[in-house]
Amino acid sequence: MKKLIILLATAGTLSAHCALAQVNASAAIDTATLNFVSKATHGGMMEVTAGRLAATKAQSADVKAFGERMVSDHSKANEKLMGIVKTKAITIPDMPPMTDEMLNRATGADFDRQYVQMMVKDHEKTVAMFEKAASSLPDKDVKMFATETLPTLRSHVQQIKAIAAKMKISTP
Repeated sequence: MKKLIILLATAGTLSAHCALAQVNASAAIDTATLNFVSKATHGGMMEVTAGRLAATKAQSADVKAFGERMVSDHSKANEKLMGIVKTKAITIPDMPPMTDEMLNRATGADFDRQYVQMMVKDHEKTVAMFEKAASSLPDKDVKMFATETLPTLRSHVQQIKAIAAKMKISTP
């Protein structure tokens, strides 16, 4: 019985040390960086999901091509960010990539309009978030990721706004 108590006490202590080590690894990362990484990860996954939807459902060839570009560019950015996350032992809560329910149900020209409007709005927010991260995050690796990703995101905004103008789609 005494050996069992010692074994349980030792297991409990080891478990507490492991939990503390995991907390300390994440504790070394500041809150702003953790928030950015979480939002960038989930946003990137959503862009890939919506891009796949556009590549298959869009009526316009321009919208289809933009969707394909979203899958490619955001998949690459997601991989790069996941590499940084892994080296820093950051845990990102699981969250399924979400797309707008109306977008899922839309078809034809209505789908194209909703997707283009969503992409303009989302990319403008994303560029602002990445600009702030590139100028103010204390973590140099995540800050560099934001800085290096910005030109691609800005290009997305220009391209989707040009598609909106060509298709005479009003954007927010």
